[in-house]
Amino acid sequence: MTTLTIPIGDTRSLPSPLRDGDIVSFIASTTSLKPDPSPNGDNTSLNLVSGDDDYVLHISIRRGDQSVRLNSRHADGVWGAEESFKFDGSFTEGRPSVVTVTVRGSKYLIAIDGRLRHTYAQRINAPVTGLRYARNGDMTTAIFGNSIKAQVVHTLPPPNPSQSFTINIGDTRALSPALANDQFVYFISSTTSLTPDTSTGGDNTSLNLLSIDGDYLLHVSFRRVSNTIVFNARTATGGWGAEEVIPSKGFFQESQPVSVVVQTKTQAFDVYIDGVLRHTFKKRINKAVTAVRYQRNNNMSTQIFANTINVAIDGQ
Repeated sequence: MTTLTIPIGDTRSLPSPLRDGDIVSFIASTTSLKPDPSPNGDNTSLNLVSGDDDYVLHISIRRGDQSVRLNSRHADGVWGAEESFKFDGSFTEGRPSVVTVTVRGSKYLIAIDGRLRHTYAQRINAPVTGLRYARNGDMTTAIFGNSIKAQVVHTLPPPNPSQSFTINIGDTRALSPALANDQFVYFISSTTSLTPDTSTGGDNTSLNLLSIDGDYLLHVSFRRVSNTIVFNARTATGGWGAEEVIPSKGFFQESQPVSVVVQTKTQAFDVYIDGVLRHTFKKRINKAVTAVRYQRNNNMSTQIFANTINVAIDGQ
């Protein structure tokens, strides 16, 4: 994950160009909805730019008419036709705001505080190498203040991951070598099914990180009936510990691809869903991760993810 602080009027370079599956989050600590009195109008923008200074994606936020306008232009060109949508409750005075851009093939998905607001088809086929936070030159205020934080998370593995394989539901795959701290495990499903299984044993699909002894170092259980995700751990011969439960409504979209990414840290596992950090699970068993397991309750006939998912390892 890359984290940047961008002062108003500045551009920050990315360590590598954006790639398919990346999510850029512009994170504002506060929001001011009072329009700037500039005679040229109120216009604060979040921008994805190329190395040639093309505006690959320009997100213009206008407090005057409470609209968000999207556009593109080459460095030496003119703006194209605007695409727009209204605030419609997207921003709240004095509250933090998060504007996310997901790279999905030749499209950009724009969401505000987790709510998908617009899908923008790519107009300029150029690598995005920088992020820019700007406002009209004569403005003295901006909707997100004098600076904004930006984070870039890879929801898909790089072209040449250190390990890559597929895993079927019910199977376990060994890792060689074992995971090191700060590595990422990518679980990628080509589809999502939100209809709960009707078996009497309950709907429970899980992604698991195991030790060489068969301990469940991290158990991530997806429960479609309750719209929750349950995190837990247990030794190979012991019982489950205290559950850590988070609501998952809105995390997944029917029939859409999804990525669940786990970052291993010294004392914890960070779990991302489609690039958004959803939970940090403090390690309970201090052993190396040597295998992954994809499973569901024995009497289930369907699960939330595809029958076969892709797994990749990246990082140090």
